[in-house]
Amino acid sequence: MAEVKGEVYFEVKTNAKIPFIVSADGIDIQVLGTSFNVNAYPDEGSVRTTLIEGKVRVNTPKNGEMLMPGQQAQLDKSGSLRVVAGIDTDEVTAWKSGYFYFRHADIKTVMRQLARWYDMTVEYQGAVPDMTFGGDIPRDASAADVLKILEKTKLHFTVEGKKVIVHP
Repeated sequence: MAEVKGEVYFEVKTNAKIPFIVSADGIDIQVLGTSFNVNAYPDEGSVRTTLIEGKVRVNTPKNGEMLMPGQQAQLDKSGSLRVVAGIDTDEVTAWKSGYFYFRHADIKTVMRQLARWYDMTVEYQGAVPDMTFGGDIPRDASAADVLKILEKTKLHFTVEGKKVIVHP
């Protein structure tokens, strides 16, 4: 059994005699020959398993669900499991191709990803802006360059060492 914290992408060929199971913060994913992504960061609202191709079965102490390609299992902090269809798998796996990929992402979602990637903390001064972002940004861009791109949306940032303060 593999245990996950953070985000991983698997391509697994299974052996019927030896099950491959991934455990991530309250959810077990039984692999049935497949490609899938697991997002299990502690600062996210849920653990998400997205099936790219093949089959997986996700199990929690309360229930289990079989996923089809393009579906995502979401286990929230209360232990509730739901399956969402029609997931943009390119968005989910963009990180492994070297991109931030945002589609209708709010500022907190964007900043959580940037904080993890650039090893920085984020604070908000004033009201958190109610805006969404879309676009692709190469992950090899510097943090300063990414913040310059975001400033084109009328947001402002102050950088103090490894801390970024977001201003409306």
